[in-house]
Amino acid sequence: MSTSAPASIGPYRVIRPLGRGGMGEVFLAWDPRLERRVAIKRIRPDVDLSPERRARLLREARLAASLSHAAVVQVFDLLAEDGADHIVMEYVPGTTLWDALRTGPLPPARAFPIALAVAEGLAYAHGRGVIHRDIKTENVLLSPEGAAKISDFGIARRALEEDGGERLTREGIVLGTARTMSPEQACGDPADARSDLFSFGVLLYELFAGLSPFAAATARETVRNILQHRPSPVHEVVSGLPLDLSDLVDHLLEKDSALRPRDAQEVASRLRRLAGESTAAGEATLLGDTLDLSPPRATAPAAPAPPLLTASTRLHRRRWPRVTLAAAALGGVAAAGLYFLPMGADPGRPVTVAVLAPKLQGAAAGEETAFLAFVLRGALQSSLTSLQEVFPKSTSEVDAVPGTPVQVARALAADELLETAFACRERSCSVELTRLRGGDGAATWSGRIDVPVGEPLTASRAMDVLVRQAYRDREPRPGFPGVRVSPADYAEYLDVWRTVTENGGADPGPLIRRLERLRRRAPELVEPYYLQAVLESNQFFSGARDPARLERALGLFNRAQALAPGNPEILFARASTEIRAGRSAEAEATLAAFERLAPGDVRVLDLRAMLADQQGHPGEALALYRRGIERQPSWGRLYDLARLALRQGDAATARRSLETLLSRSPGNPFGQQLLANLELMNGDARRAAHLYEEIAARGPRHGVLANLGTARLLVGDYAGAAAALDQARAAAPDNYFYLLNLAQVRWLQGRRREAEDLLRRVLELSGQDPAREDPQRLTVRAQSLALLGRNREAVAEAQEALQLAPRSGSVAFEAALVYSIVGDRTAAEVNAERARGLGFDGPAWFRLPWFEPSRSELTPSRRDAR
Repeated sequence: MSTSAPASIGPYRVIRPLGRGGMGEVFLAWDPRLERRVAIKRIRPDVDLSPERRARLLREARLAASLSHAAVVQVFDLLAEDGADHIVMEYVPGTTLWDALRTGPLPPARAFPIALAVAEGLAYAHGRGVIHRDIKTENVLLSPEGAAKISDFGIARRALEEDGGERLTREGIVLGTARTMSPEQACGDPADARSDLFSFGVLLYELFAGLSPFAAATARETVRNILQHRPSPVHEVVSGLPLDLSDLVDHLLEKDSALRPRDAQEVASRLRRLAGESTAAGEATLLGDTLDLSPPRATAPAAPAPPLLTASTRLHRRRWPRVTLAAAALGGVAAAGLYFLPMGADPGRPVTVAVLAPKLQGAAAGEETAFLAFVLRGALQSSLTSLQEVFPKSTSEVDAVPGTPVQVARALAADELLETAFACRERSCSVELTRLRGGDGAATWSGRIDVPVGEPLTASRAMDVLVRQAYRDREPRPGFPGVRVSPADYAEYLDVWRTVTENGGADPGPLIRRLERLRRRAPELVEPYYLQAVLESNQFFSGARDPARLERALGLFNRAQALAPGNPEILFARASTEIRAGRSAEAEATLAAFERLAPGDVRVLDLRAMLADQQGHPGEALALYRRGIERQPSWGRLYDLARLALRQGDAATARRSLETLLSRSPGNPFGQQLLANLELMNGDARRAAHLYEEIAARGPRHGVLANLGTARLLVGDYAGAAAALDQARAAAPDNYFYLLNLAQVRWLQGRRREAEDLLRRVLELSGQDPAREDPQRLTVRAQSLALLGRNREAVAEAQEALQLAPRSGSVAFEAALVYSIVGDRTAAEVNAERARGLGFDGPAWFRLPWFEPSRSELTPSRRDAR
C-alpha cells in the first residue's frame, strides 16, 4: 500500500497527509491558481476497482460536484494521475464529529446545530437525486467556528437513474460502515434516501447519547443488531433530553424503511422545531429566571392533545366502550317521571354534548356516593358514544371551565349539556338526567330513574336507559354488541379505572396485572383491553420506551376493536398513539378508519393536525387547527393552536387565539398562564403581572411567583418583585435563577450589600451545576460577575454563551445587559439589536435602568473607584 505523500498532484502542491480510509488517502494541498487550500482524496492504487466500479465512482463524484450547499463539502475537480483517481474537495480545517465525540456526547446547545446542518445538507442532496450511503460521524467535518459539513459524497449515487441509463451500482454490494448501515444495506439490497435517514438516526444517537446503538465486537454481530435490536431511547441514556428527540431518533431507526420519516426535509423541520424548543427555557428568561411555560398539572389541556399522556389527567377524558347496547329489562331499576320537551338539536345533525359532573343532593357525600357519581358520569359518556353523530366532550375539558351551564357550553363550543342530580336514602338513589340546550341552558328533556346503591353494573345500565330515552332522535351505532359480564367483574374493572384516574402517578404494574386477570375471566368485556392499552402506551411515552410495551398496547387496541368495531374511541386512541410513536403510515390508515366511523367528528382535524406537526409540517398543522376552530372553537382547541403558534414563533397568532379563548372562557387558568407568558416575553409586562397575580391567587407555585416577580421588576415595582421572588426562593432555595433576579431587585432598591451576598451565592450554585456549557448558566454568571465589578470575567462568560447559542434572542439580550453594566455601550447596542432581530422584543426589557445612558450609579467598577 502507498503511504508516502507525493510532491504534487496535477496542478496542486501537496502539503501533508490528512488521513486514510477504506478506499483512499487524503492530502492537504495548495491550489496556486486560486490561492486556496484544498483536500485531495486519492483512490488508493491497491484498491481493486473493476472498470464498472471505477466508472460508477467517477460518475458519482461528478454528481457530488454538482452539489453546492453550506453543509456539504464542495467537490472542485477530478484528476487521473499515476494510475490513480483523485477527487479535489473543499478543505475544512478543524476536526471530525467522530473525534469531537471521543469524550462523550455533546451538550444539546452544540449538538442541535450540528444535527440540523447535516439534515439540511441531506435534504438538499436528496432533492437533487443524490444519496450518500455512508452517513456517519467520521464523514461530518466541524470547522473551528462550529459549522458542520458532510464529506465524502464522492461515493454517493444517483437516486433516480436517467431513463435508459445503466445502473452502475450492483445489487448485493454492501457499501458503507457496518455500525451505521441501514437494514436494507446490511442485507445487500439497494439503498435509497431513506437508507441515509437510518444512518442519520445512528449519527443522532451517537451525537446525543455518546455511544453507538448497534456497534458490537464483530461486524457480524453489529449487522445482527441492526437487523434485530431496538436500542434504548436516547433520553433514557442521557437524562434531560427531550422526549420528542427520542421519538425522532426512534422514527429514523425503524427497520422498515417505509416507516421512517418521509424525507430529510421532514427530519430537518422536526429538528428545527426541537432546536427551538431546546432553547425555549433560555428564550423565556429574564435576568436568569426561567419562565414556567407549562400548564398546571392537576388537569390536562383538552383535545386535540393526545389522549394518552398521563393516567391521572388523560384517562378520565376518554369515552369508554359500553357494557351493553341496550338494557330492556333491568333488575332492581325503576324508571319514573319521564317527560319530553322539544329537542335541542336537529335530527341528523352532529351534536356535541358536555356531560357535567353529577351533583349529590341532600345527604353529605361519602365514599359510596362519590363512587356512584364516578360510575354515572362514565356510563353517560359511554352511552352517548354509542349513538350516531353524537360526540361527548372530554370530562377534563369540561371540568376546567367554571360557571353556569351556558358559560360551560360557550367555552366548550358544545351544542348541548347533560346535567345529572341524584339523591340517596338507605340503599337506593334517585337519579335525574336533564338535557339542556347549550345556547340558553333551557331544558329540552328530563327523566328520572332509581338505582340501588353498591351495584355499579345496574347503575350503568340505568344510565343507558335514560340516554336512549333522551336521544330518541339518534340511531345506535352498529358494532356495539351487548356482552355478558358478572357484576363482580364489572365492579373490579371500575375500581381499577377509578384508581387510575385518581392516582395516575402510582406504579401501573399492579393495575396491569389486575386487568390481565380480569381479561382472562371476562374475555368478551371490552374495557379491560382498552384500559390496559392506555396504561401500556402511557408507560411507553412516559420514558420507559420498551418497544414491547408499544406493540402490546397496539395489540390490545386491536383486540378491543375486534370486540367493539363500532366504537370510534378505540380508533381515536390508537391513531393518537401511532402518531406520537412516529408510525405515520399506520396512523394514516387508522385515521381514515376513524373518519369513516365518525363522520362529522371535528377531532379528525385534530388528529390530522397532530400528524402534520409530527411530520414536520407546522404550517399545515396550523391550518388544520384553524379549520377545527372554525367548526368548533372550544377553549382546548384554541389553547393548542396558541401553543403551536408560540412554538413556531408566531406571537400574533398565539395572542389572537388566547384572546378568543379567554373571551369564551373567562378566567380559564390554562389560557391565562399561556397569555401571561406571552405578554412577559413579547408584550405588555404590566398585563403579564396582573395575569400572574390572578394565577398565583388560585394556588401559588414557585415558577408562577418567579414570573410574577420578573413582571413586577419590568414595570418598576421593586417592592412587589422582591416579595414574589422571596416566596419563590423559599420554595426553591437553591434555584440560582431566582436568586439572581432577587439580587438584581435588591440592587435596584439600593440594598447593595444584600445583593452582593446573593450574587456570590449565585456564582457558588452555578459553579456546581454540571451543565458547564449551558448558555443560560453562563449568562447568569456573566450578569452576577458584572454586578460584582468583575468585568473581564463577565464579558468572557457572555461571549462564550453567545458562541454556544448564536440564534438565541434571550442570550443576546442578556449579553446586551452585561455590556451595559460594564459600560460598553457599543457592544450593548449591537447585542440589543441582535436580540430584537431574533424575536426577543418585549419593550419593557429594554427600559431596565441598566440600559439608561447614564450608568454612573449602576456600574460597580465606577462605584468602587469612588
